[in-house]
Amino acid sequence: MRRFFDPQPFSQGQQTVLGEDASHHIARVLRMQVGEHLQVFNGQGGAWDAEITAISKKAVTVLARGFDAEDRAAPRPVTVALPMIKGERMDYALQKATELGAHCFQLLTTERTDVRLDGDRQEKKLRHWQQVVVSACEQCGMNRVPRVHAPLPLDAWLAQADAALKLMAHPGEAPLANETLHAADSLVLLTGPEGGFSDTELHHAARYGFVSFALGNRVLRAETAPVALLAALWARLEG
Repeated sequence: MRRFFDPQPFSQGQQTVLGEDASHHIARVLRMQVGEHLQVFNGQGGAWDAEITAISKKAVTVLARGFDAEDRAAPRPVTVALPMIKGERMDYALQKATELGAHCFQLLTTERTDVRLDGDRQEKKLRHWQQVVVSACEQCGMNRVPRVHAPLPLDAWLAQADAALKLMAHPGEAPLANETLHAADSLVLLTGPEGGFSDTELHHAARYGFVSFALGNRVLRAETAPVALLAALWARLEG
């Protein structure tokens, strides 16, 4: 069944006019018809089975018929902090990390970050990346949509990062101890830019309580690291 995100309340037995994005996708892109069934979710957990009851030029109306309360959240809330990456590789990192259960994303600028955004260009990119995350949730079954936060300088973010366990991926470090991981009820996962972190950045992260660790002895690409590391963390927590 096709799934659509629309950030508004739904109630069983009541008809709801969907917002512009969901309506456009249903009526203009997919060309769905009155009477077809779909699922809608608003990011608060769970999802509604619904039926299309009307399609106009500007909006789609659905009737919510039943609620599926399954949350489908990851075993721990994890903030994925990653420097901005060039081109479609940024889309890939956000999409796949969402599919793997990221709670939210903090974008960063570092000494070796090549992508720099400001003003209208930054706002346009943030809207695009948030839509990438929404589409990933619609596809994978996640019912809570991670927020993509505007870029911050790494040093400024390190001082305010807050979680029971703050992890920093860096090649050459020791693996993470299982006891350390299982004891934490919330996580921050910081991954590096193309070119890696500088020695100064590694020192600052350690000063703010970040634990450096590695996944094997290979150097992962900037867009691969958050995806592979999340998969490894969940495998160890759920294994």
